[in-house]
Amino acid sequence: MTIMVHASGIRGYLEVMQDLNFDPKPLLAQHEITLEQIRQDDAWLDQKSVIDLYEHTAYLARCPDLGLRISKHQDISILGIWGLIMQSASSMRGVIDYTSDFLFLHGPGLAISLKEQSSLFEDAIDVIFEIRINSYVPQRQTIDNCLGTTHRILKWLAAENYELKAVSLPHMPLVSIKEYQRFFGAPILINQNRAALHLSRHTLDSQPHSTNPALREIAEDYIHRYFRNPAEKVSANVRKALRLHLSTPRANKIHVASMLALHPRTLQRKLAQEGASFDAIKDDIRKEVSLQYLWQTDISMSQLTDILGFSEQPTLSRATKRWFELPPKQLRQQKGKLEPLISNKLNK
Repeated sequence: MTIMVHASGIRGYLEVMQDLNFDPKPLLAQHEITLEQIRQDDAWLDQKSVIDLYEHTAYLARCPDLGLRISKHQDISILGIWGLIMQSASSMRGVIDYTSDFLFLHGPGLAISLKEQSSLFEDAIDVIFEIRINSYVPQRQTIDNCLGTTHRILKWLAAENYELKAVSLPHMPLVSIKEYQRFFGAPILINQNRAALHLSRHTLDSQPHSTNPALREIAEDYIHRYFRNPAEKVSANVRKALRLHLSTPRANKIHVASMLALHPRTLQRKLAQEGASFDAIKDDIRKEVSLQYLWQTDISMSQLTDILGFSEQPTLSRATKRWFELPPKQLRQQKGKLEPLISNKLNK
């Protein structure tokens, strides 16, 4: 299964390559990533390809601290709307909770969890990182990148209340430990069981310097409407994924499940618990999108067939007859008569 990540997560890669006077284009092509994708923050990349690209680049460019160097070019803006939601939290605990809950929307192969009592320090907590992707190559650079960027974001949010006691690495660094100590400003523990930032409990309980009550109200309303409703949570994200990939081969249960870091059977079970099904959601989206294009554009039936992800035009005709009891051309012709009736029906 392919697990995707937003291209904003690779921001800084090209700048580091320029600093090193290293041409990345052959490597990008080898890992099936384009320059256009990298330059579009909202594009989706195969996360395994990104992991492999980082390791390959670090080796060929002789840059063993590549992950940390890329981190220097990344800040909270790489998270888009979730960066704003993090800034709306009333405490640093809320920041980490939001990140834990919603990081999968940035990249479902990444996970962050909070351990209330550090396994190594008193009066401290652990922010633990996990990459949920099986890879036959090391993940050293991606882990360093995730740790480095999260450190920078949390330090910016907590400001003078940020106290990092130590950093755990699940590997042996390829550069001097002093390079890591300079970057993090804290002791580095190597060959640990997991990747983690060990933070003072004081940091966890402090207030972000950027907290904004008005923004918090907007963010909480957004979360409540789109993610906190137990009846919508999984199905809403399935809808988003399907809308994104409807016209591509990725609009299937296996790929959507991988985007949400779920096994297809788990996704099916969660949807069933919500009284939904993958096929029904996909059918509903196709129904909505068909009306949108038939009534708001002049595209051809063959183009609409492709947009909806159908293999042939007769399938489109059968679908609109099932949905609206009319073939697509007649549906377009009778917009004025049918729009109020169908709109009312869809809104019920």
